[in-house]
Amino acid sequence: MRNILLLGSAALIAASAAVETGFLDRTLTIGSESYRYQVYVPANYTPDSAWPVIVSLHGNGRQGTDGILPTGTDFAIHIRENRAPFSAIVVFPQARLGTRWFNPEMEELVMAELRRTIAEFHVDTTRLYLHGFSMGATGGYRIAYRWPNVFAAIIAVAGRIEDGPPYTAEEIAIDRRANPFVTASDPFAVLAARLHQIPLWIFHGDADERVPVEQSRQLVAALRSKGAQVHYTEYPGVDHNAAPAKAYADAGLFPWLFAQHR
Repeated sequence: MRNILLLGSAALIAASAAVETGFLDRTLTIGSESYRYQVYVPANYTPDSAWPVIVSLHGNGRQGTDGILPTGTDFAIHIRENRAPFSAIVVFPQARLGTRWFNPEMEELVMAELRRTIAEFHVDTTRLYLHGFSMGATGGYRIAYRWPNVFAAIIAVAGRIEDGPPYTAEEIAIDRRANPFVTASDPFAVLAARLHQIPLWIFHGDADERVPVEQSRQLVAALRSKGAQVHYTEYPGVDHNAAPAKAYADAGLFPWLFAQHR
């Protein structure tokens, strides 16, 4: 009996020491503000190995303070339904209401949550990846422009390079102050000159009614003129909201992503 009790105690201690996995709630405090977000940790995570990290930026409409809405995206749903390809930690930041990812404080929040994740888990810092859809891809381009030496690869779905409608005048002013390349006579060329050494895979539907497909076409042309390693997939007849699910279903996407190193 004594041996059984000892074995039971040892099992409880081992269980309590086990690493929590799945979609985990996290909070980061910056100054007087607290920001909730989620981190996906694979079921087979072990601190004995260094793991890649994907930072996933949500689209417009999922801003808030709950930290949960970003995990209702097509990207998070794809992880839940196809966990085997996701041998990576995934960070899901959440932009505050009334902001977009091009706001400088939201860009800095993303990087702060990435740094916290690197400190918490055993991370392969040569395999940090950036993903975004719509507003998230738009912000992803800007974040990569500000921190060009951090990410090993970028996945961008239906992102915008130029500012303009439907942004308000105030939002345009914020974007131009925080991300001055958008004020250049050719913002695509300026962005490409900064990002051409980062592998990218860009997706867009040619029937996108929110972000014109020309935004991606012009960036891809500018990147290719710089000799960039860029994949471009354009979906005929596909609108804005249908593009991400098709992108994540591409069998080559995640093997390509996880093969990239800095």
